Amino acid sequence: MKKEGRRMGKAAVLVLFLLSMALESRGAAEKVQDSAEIPRIVKTKDVKKTDTIPTKNSSSSGFLGNLLVVPMDGSHWVGIKALAQEMGRRGHRVTVVIPEVNIRMGPGKYYETITYPVPYDKDEIDFVMSSLKEIMEKSAQSFIQKIKKRFAQIQKVTGYLHTTAASLLFNTSLISHLAKQNFDAVLTDPMVPTGSLVARKLGIPTINLLRGIPCSLDMKAAGCPSPPSFVPRFFTGYTDRMNFKERVINTLITAAAPIHLSISRSILERGSHPFPVENHCLGLGTS
Repeated sequence: MKKEGRRMGKAAVLVLFLLSMALESRGAAEKVQDSAEIPRIVKTKDVKKTDTIPTKNSSSSGFLGNLLVVPMDGSHWVGIKALAQEMGRRGHRVTVVIPEVNIRMGPGKYYETITYPVPYDKDEIDFVMSSLKEIMEKSAQSFIQKIKKRFAQIQKVTGYLHTTAASLLFNTSLISHLAKQNFDAVLTDPMVPTGSLVARKLGIPTINLLRGIPCSLDMKAAGCPSPPSFVPRFFTGYTDRMNFKERVINTLITAAAPIHLSISRSILERGSHPFPVENHCLGLGTS
């Protein structure tokens, strides 16, 4: 009984800590200045022939489209790149917009690449990625210290995503250049709203390729059952065979997820609010 009392005490402290941190982080968003630098375009012919995709074939339907790709970095890039390559191989014009400094994104054989400047360097990206790795590692720290550290790490990642998004959205020369290209659609990852905002600005439809959204919003949108007593949450390291303590922690993480979502959404909303689109929506709901 004493152990259960201590666990419940930790749970209460966790909720109070997250609420206090949520209030403190409301003004954490950074502003990114407009960049007048002309975007750098990498033509497909300038890329070395290192891809293994077969020889280019024309589209079987006879329609050749003009596709803009606004991807997300990391593992999210893998699926987006495969689609961009295949669409370009079939004869469609594909243009991928990426930051100059990134984790793994880059030019390809069957698509053109436009890069835009960002106010960080490779060392800063490595620092953020090391924070993500620390989340996965086991630690001897106390329960409260782990939660505090994890919350700080999430804020670092959110700040990085916000800065990258703002660097594109407020690059007036790049947005003007894209508006003149007569794209038919935008292919993007809805993990962040950057691609959707660009599509709204250009007045063209959005094609979403989803790998995953925080707080299991993709499961909720699809009506997929995901009870925390049986389905482990990201970064917990648990399996579907959890004991009572692990189920309690998994449930607490699930309960705290909306707070994290609210903080992330507020940062992105403040960053995108000045972007000139009417009635834009970030697509990050809590229901």
